Amino acid sequence: MLKKLSHWLLDIFFPKYCLSCGQEGSYVCPDCFHALPILNCANCFMCGKRSPDGRLCRDCRRRFRPALNGLLVASDWNNALLRQLIYDYKYSFVKELSAPLSRVADNFLEAINFISIEDDESVFHDLVLVPVPLHKRRALWRGFNQAELICKNIGEHFGLATENLLERKRNTLPQAEIHNQSDRHKNIEDAFVISKQYKDRTKEFKNKTFILVDDVCTTTATLEECARALKTLKPKEVLGLVIARG
Repeated sequence: MLKKLSHWLLDIFFPKYCLSCGQEGSYVCPDCFHALPILNCANCFMCGKRSPDGRLCRDCRRRFRPALNGLLVASDWNNALLRQLIYDYKYSFVKELSAPLSRVADNFLEAINFISIEDDESVFHDLVLVPVPLHKRRALWRGFNQAELICKNIGEHFGLATENLLERKRNTLPQAEIHNQSDRHKNIEDAFVISKQYKDRTKEFKNKTFILVDDVCTTTATLEECARALKTLKPKEVLGLVIARG
């Protein structure tokens, strides 16, 4: 009751306006949300060839051996409203924007028939959602982990397990501040380890499919390093899921 009252008071004194059309009531109104692009296919994240399930294409599997087995991208970075939502979520700390961004991912996963809420529960038994972690200092500075909130929302929508399996052992520079691809890889190299709280549960995750969740990626360097750490648990495969690829 107290929480509802506080939200009501905040809405009175600090009303929300749609970031696209300016309509009062929410950060993205229903009409503008439905206009956000949802990608209806996936591509090999290394060469860009169409790949229905987002996994590496056959040619790239032959040529490369990344820890990340595939990448699912929900929407189009070129959409101005989507970019604004992600920017305000990450850098203006608008925590509530986790909800519409998560719905974009939900709609995408259903559009490509990767996950459907109508699927039998047994389909989900071997799927585990894992958020890309923040370093403790950065999490304290921001107040929340943006990837974790999106991850939890997706998990609740589909009834999927979510586990904070990873921790960031080094407080690396934000990847967005590094423009050279080689420097991005060096910055994030060996930055992730399996969280200590799971050291006695590692056998539970053998042969599972991990879906690494983040808000946005560019070179996939962060997802690759996370996948490398997760591979120590001997999963079936590790896929990435992001709202957009910049």
